[in-house]
Amino acid sequence: MKAMVGIVLIIGLTGCASMSRDKHYADLAAEHDFSYYFPSRSFNRTFATLDEAYEFVNTATAKFAQTVNKPPAKGLAARLRGPVVSRDKPVALGCFMRASSVDLAKIDRPLENVLRDANSASIVFLVFFNDRGTSISRYYLKPGYVYTSGNSQAENFNAFGNSYKAEYPIGWGTEKAFSYLKGEID
Repeated sequence: MKAMVGIVLIIGLTGCASMSRDKHYADLAAEHDFSYYFPSRSFNRTFATLDEAYEFVNTATAKFAQTVNKPPAKGLAARLRGPVVSRDKPVALGCFMRASSVDLAKIDRPLENVLRDANSASIVFLVFFNDRGTSISRYYLKPGYVYTSGNSQAENFNAFGNSYKAEYPIGWGTEKAFSYLKGEID
């Protein structure tokens, strides 16, 4: 019985910490408009530290979710296999977005409006540090819609002039992706 109470307490504290962290990033995201985090449908950035990249990914993800105003449907993180990215700062980040049935390269109205109006919207971050790379994706879907393909995670990415193969370890999200980049897990 004591063990069960301890497990419930740990799960409860973890849930509270997660909600507090989510609120923190939502509050940070509200400080800037959409274009601050997403200057275009795809872009690259560099960071001096992994912590800076981690903060950006979490805050930008919160901003994306606030903007598209759809519940999250799925999303995973992957280990990327491919060449090392050359960069001027230690961390390189690439980002791209997609919207259902819309070519974001050919839109004639604000990107955030197109993403909000689409039935589905997705965002993918590719983060590289030393000889490691990860992809972190999030998919958002209007209520009442379902994905017809259970295998919609990308298997390959092109970034920074290179090709990468994605491997999706079970249970990976943003935290595990950054743990992998730090060399804490393989």
